Amino acid sequence: MLFDEYIGPAGLLLLLLAWIPETMQNWKEKGRNLNLRFVALYFLGSLALAYHAYLLNDAVFVLLNGLATLIALFNGAIILTHPKRPAKKAKSKKK
Repeated sequence: MLFDEYIGPAGLLLLLLAWIPETMQNWKEKGRNLNLRFVALYFLGSLALAYHAYLLNDAVFVLLNGLATLIALFNGAIILTHPKRPAKKAKSKKK
């Protein structure tokens, strides 16, 4: 069936498209948009899944999880290279 042939690549594309705005927002906000623990766990999970897909010889999932690993690595690098600064205190008005 033709549908079966394209459903995997379509899902891959949709998931990657979902990450693009998050990564762009993370870049603009210099790493303040995503939690480093989340990104580290996502990196390790997608790396493990990429390896598992490789063992199963599943090209769609190797590609999806390989790219997810790279995206998580990129987001982690953004977070680590832009240390968080404390929030500015609001100035109080003196009377």
